[in-house]
Amino acid sequence: MPYIPDFGPVLRVWNVLLASLRYTFMLAVLALSFGCLIGLFIALLRISRYRFLSVPAALYINFFRGIPQMVYLIWLYFGIAMATGVDFEPTLAAAICLSTQYGGYLAEIFRSGIQAIGRGQTEAAMTIGLTTAQTYRYVILPQAIRIIIPPVGNMWVGAIKDSSLVSLLGVMELMRTAQVQTTMTWRPFEFYTTVALIYVCIVWLSSKGVALLERRLRYA
Repeated sequence: MPYIPDFGPVLRVWNVLLASLRYTFMLAVLALSFGCLIGLFIALLRISRYRFLSVPAALYINFFRGIPQMVYLIWLYFGIAMATGVDFEPTLAAAICLSTQYGGYLAEIFRSGIQAIGRGQTEAAMTIGLTTAQTYRYVILPQAIRIIIPPVGNMWVGAIKDSSLVSLLGVMELMRTAQVQTTMTWRPFEFYTTVALIYVCIVWLSSKGVALLERRLRYA
């Protein structure tokens, strides 16, 4: 007997699915916000001429870019709890995992953007009396931001999609909500199709927003 799709169960809990999006966006915002702070800090250490600063920064980048996100989630939430007795709240564990890992990726993005600015501009800023901190604040970083907007926008899109992995920890974001509803209705095709389309719409709108911001900064 052929399978007959029925999206009625999806429509009946549509408000529940939409409500779960707040966790999806919250995790993505946390991942990108703290990831940017961590990434900028690590990037500045990475480009330092002092090896005792640049080497640990490089190790951080290589470690967090190299570990699979699912492995990191499971290790942080389950492994650390077993080894130390410290129990992380699932949402906190997810936020820590995404932020620290995205920090590694964003560090390389920031480093590339900063180093793309000509050395002559730094020297010119120094000659007019600006300190190193002022040079970065008023000369280097404003120009680097224009360069890094596209890759940072891609990281935002990635954060939206990667937030689905935290369903492993029981965080009731979009994917976990769909899993729960699937076990209650036995309608996996309908729920996962709906979730896939929701992610596609969010990613498409996010990509359009990033492209618009990029154009505005280009002609500002």
